[in-house]
Amino acid sequence: MKQQPYATNWLILVWVGCLPILLSGCFASARIVTGHPPTNMTPSVSANGIETVETVLPPIEPEPTETQTHQPSPLRAPTARPTTTIAAIPPGTNMNLKQRQQLFEEVWQTINEHYLYEDFHGVDWPAIRGEFAPLVTKTATNEELYILLARMVSRLNDQHSRFLSPGAAVQEQTLRSGRETSVGVGIITTPTENGMMIQQVFPDSPAALSGLRPRDRIVAIDGIPSAGSSDIHGPEGSQVRLTVMRPGDQIRDVVLVRRPVETHISPVARRLDGDIGYLSINTLWINDMGEQVSGMLTDMVLDQPLHGLILDLRGNQGGWRDVLTVVLSHFVQGEVGEFFDRHKRMPLLINDSSGPDLRGLPLAVLVDEDTASYAELLAAILQLEANAHIVGMPSSGNTETIYAYELSNGARLWVAQEGFRLRNGVNLEGTGVQPNLVINVDWQQYSEQDDPHIQAAWHWLHQQVTSYKEQAWITNR
Repeated sequence: MKQQPYATNWLILVWVGCLPILLSGCFASARIVTGHPPTNMTPSVSANGIETVETVLPPIEPEPTETQTHQPSPLRAPTARPTTTIAAIPPGTNMNLKQRQQLFEEVWQTINEHYLYEDFHGVDWPAIRGEFAPLVTKTATNEELYILLARMVSRLNDQHSRFLSPGAAVQEQTLRSGRETSVGVGIITTPTENGMMIQQVFPDSPAALSGLRPRDRIVAIDGIPSAGSSDIHGPEGSQVRLTVMRPGDQIRDVVLVRRPVETHISPVARRLDGDIGYLSINTLWINDMGEQVSGMLTDMVLDQPLHGLILDLRGNQGGWRDVLTVVLSHFVQGEVGEFFDRHKRMPLLINDSSGPDLRGLPLAVLVDEDTASYAELLAAILQLEANAHIVGMPSSGNTETIYAYELSNGARLWVAQEGFRLRNGVNLEGTGVQPNLVINVDWQQYSEQDDPHIQAAWHWLHQQVTSYKEQAWITNR
């Protein structure tokens, strides 16, 4: 069994067109619904008495980079193996009862040995074993066992730990690059109260050529109102009619023809008035997101020096630790906190950046209720260590690091295994990042130009620059 760590909040993939969103996948456009595991699913009971439910599988979770005392890396052997030794089960094999029981023991024992909380979040974990072990004998297929194991892991109720079937694990693995070619219209969306907001439009896609752009809201698909769960997927060459509402503009219909689109999830950077930079990072999950951020910051300072920077982390659900450290390295250095598990503590050390050194640059960071996991750590570390001004709403408060254990039959188990404390001892789990300036508005209803969070951040940075210039003038008199 192999182990792989990362931190991100629960994400649910809903296929929506033909492109991936934050962590999208194979068929069409994946739209990620952020939040907790769904609770409104209607279970059914199969002939043998096993409860089943139809659900969308949650996506992958990012892996921490190395620290001095702890060096997790993808697909590395876990620090402790389950006490039960299990022979490899070829993927696709319909497991017999003995193999199903072995897999059950592997999952239960891994959590028993590695789970972050000694009290198992208030759950009687041995009693859970006694409850679920007899149910394994009632499963007749692999799929029924996978549903049973997912139910057992969900009893931890930590919004991070979860079990993935082999098929879901394979699909998950394809999502990390942020690059693929898939049939669709070329957008990434996020659900809203009255539709879906476009987060990213890929170049040369049907959506881009039709003039769609970020912050446009899809309120209907083929005339059917979209409540954030409708699909846009379809075969190559087929048409889809999107009813789109743009902030400050009239509703219009756009007819698009689905075709293969090359996707690459990337941050968005631009220079605002007063030489204040704006950088939006919608995920830390993509392998090269750190390098992309470094490149964009380099380009911005090469044009001419920045007087301040707005870092937009709203909706960012977290990602890999190496991406976190690369982004942080532009603004802070040294020890900025510590990870901890049931047995040890591991400092988070930030080394010199390979890109521009922006330490001392006035920073404003935007967060909201959907900012989670390593994105919360990023904002909180910048707030404490770089005096960043946080604007928006308190973040999710879901900051556990989870580790991926590759199981004997190709399934994957994610286990909440580490917590994090800032240098001042604050643990963000359950509390989140607290803004310096709380602005309780739905920013998605505004154009970028009229966005209250961006406006407030810009005004704060402009005041810092003005104050600095006044102080320099007085000093030089």
